[in-house]
Amino acid sequence: MPVPCPRCDEWIELHSTRKSPLTEELLCDECFSVEDQVNDYKEEIEDIQCDLENHTEYMKGDRRGWKKKVKELKEKIKKLGFDFEEL
Repeated sequence: MPVPCPRCDEWIELHSTRKSPLTEELLCDECFSVEDQVNDYKEEIEDIQCDLENHTEYMKGDRRGWKKKVKELKEKIKKLGFDFEEL
């Protein structure tokens, strides 16, 4: 049974959809891969921020570099059409 993808409105077979890691919606493969990548970036940012807040040993001496990494990941998320603050 064909259904529309909520992100791109492309019609796809229901059995071809995949569950979004961000919104729990059923997406086409292409939209799923974008949201999956955004989710990976989001989780990486959250891990880095947690380690920064807890003054993790491996980050000592390069906190500025890790903050720059977070900024770069947020830019990648933005380029994919999402806002990190809204995730």
